[in-house]
Amino acid sequence: MNWERKIEQLAARARDEHPPRVDVACSVLGLLTAGPVQPLTVTERLWMWLAAAASAVAVPAATAAFVLYHRSAQPLGEIAEAISWAIQ
Repeated sequence: MNWERKIEQLAARARDEHPPRVDVACSVLGLLTAGPVQPLTVTERLWMWLAAAASAVAVPAATAAFVLYHRSAQPLGEIAEAISWAIQ
């Protein structure tokens, strides 16, 4: 029997097998909630506040960038038209 035939037989057997159903959610949740709650350290709190501040600044910055892009797109389009007309 050649290798190709062996691989085809193994693939057919593998397709017929069904993995067992395993539910580990309860045991994982039990392990996560078993320990005492540890308060956040000063460094962790600092990083959380820094992330919150960065998120709060990102939205107005993105809005301002969007508005400025659309305001400057018209003059840039006119310049591109003038350049392309001069090149032709």
